[in-house]
This record gives sequence, structure tokens and C-alpha cells, in this order.
Amino acid sequence: MPKPTIETTPYELWHGRSPRGRGVWAFCPFSKRNAEDRQEWIVASPSMTFTEAKKWVVAQGAFQNVGVIAVMPQEDCTRIQRVL
Repeated sequence: MPKPTIETTPYELWHGRSPRGRGVWAFCPFSKRNAEDRQEWIVASPSMTFTEAKKWVVAQGAFQNVGVIAVMPQEDCTRIQRVL
């Protein structure tokens, strides 16, 4: 199975720059990025670099049948219900 693609557009639109550095990162299936229900979102916690977080979220296997994973802006992270 091919590795999912990481899409940064939602993050870039909110922050005005590409994701980088250390922090807590939220991911979701790209097709569900605008859904009010955040059940399918995953937060990479504790704090890690963006590069580490991308590797981590793919390794979790939660999105193994999803072709594109979105990195979500911090504003949306406050409403996430699922943390691994």
C-alpha cells in the first residue's frame, strides 16, 4: 500500500506559512478537514518536530486507507477529541 501524502494547505492558509518547527501537530483525512466531528483527527503529542510528526502519524497506521492526510491549524486543535 502506498504511503499517504501529507497536505499542508489548511495549515498554510491559517498561519500564512508552511508548517515547521516543534509543537503539537493535528492530522486528519484531507476529505474530512472541514467536518465538525473531529473523531477521525489525531494529535501527535507530546511535542515533536513537524518532520517527526509526519513520520509518527504515518507509522500509527490510523490513516492507512487514506490517500491524503491534512495538517490542521492550531485553532482547530483545541476542539480535537482523539489524542494518541
